[in-house]
Amino acid sequence: MLRLNAIRRAGLHAEIGGRIAIFNGSRPSVRKSQISLIGGLIVGTTLTVWGGSLSNEQGAPSTRTREPLVTPVTGPSWLSRLGLSYRESSLGRGGATYGPPPTQPPMSPSAVPLRVGGPVMLSGADLYRLNCQACHRAEGTGSPPEIKSVLGLVEGSSLELVRRHLQKEETAAPRSTARAQATRARADLYQRIQKGGQRMPPHAHLREADIDAIYAYLTQLAGAPDAPPQSRLNTSWDRLGEHVVKGTCHICHDAVGPRPSGEALLVKGTIPSFTSLLEDKPVAEFVRKARAGAAVTTTDPVFHYRGRMPVFSYLREAEVAAAYMFLIDYPPQPGDSKRR
Repeated sequence: MLRLNAIRRAGLHAEIGGRIAIFNGSRPSVRKSQISLIGGLIVGTTLTVWGGSLSNEQGAPSTRTREPLVTPVTGPSWLSRLGLSYRESSLGRGGATYGPPPTQPPMSPSAVPLRVGGPVMLSGADLYRLNCQACHRAEGTGSPPEIKSVLGLVEGSSLELVRRHLQKEETAAPRSTARAQATRARADLYQRIQKGGQRMPPHAHLREADIDAIYAYLTQLAGAPDAPPQSRLNTSWDRLGEHVVKGTCHICHDAVGPRPSGEALLVKGTIPSFTSLLEDKPVAEFVRKARAGAAVTTTDPVFHYRGRMPVFSYLREAEVAAAYMFLIDYPPQPGDSKRR
């Protein structure tokens, strides 16, 4: 059964009791595509599009808060801005996990109904997963020397840990000195998250409340005894998709660009842009590829091999579906080619 309730997106049509949802977007190629959301492709039986609450926890508040402006993803990927090829960097694939070999059956669909379209509650851990984990790993350790650990910076912003460090070095520094060091380290960390660094992409889409939640989680991850309390933010479905696309996918994928040829994809390792992905990749395939990977098939002669795209199994199905819908509802833009 397909239940639709207070759908906000114009042009979303559902075949009641059927298996296909068709999105009529602003791009002709998207209008023609049929997006298979159910029928054993993403979920076993049910897709629910909510105008109300969607939460990772039962009993979470359903009141929708006013969101900051959501904006399209723009310009070249971070790898393109740095002039790096996929093979030259660990950026965006810190977990180094890849899809199944060609002989392994594809991932079985979930039997849990997938609810989409409503607000979600995101914790600091969630925001870290969506915006940081692709490079810094779940543990925050990164992939040295290219990708540094975040734990040292976080420890340096903890007043209690700074005091212990000074005491260990037998430095008779006043409490005000320790507080100043911790405050400065925290400000530097916030600036690094928002504006990026030498090889770290900027996260200008993150608001102060987002960074506060990420920071609280990182202090807990680093084992700081004075870690601030964890918080949860009521976030819109559009904003959820923006986090996934800008925080994870845009590291490797350009916003716009023509579809690469088969030779470019397989031999040169060209990464398709978001616009080319939307031309012929349905949402079910998009979700499965992101979360479980897929074997790649070449012809003449026929050859199967493991895909080179890393698997983001830590992303939830609804989060990847939100990323796809964000790209539909907020079409990617060319932007500029300069590094920010």
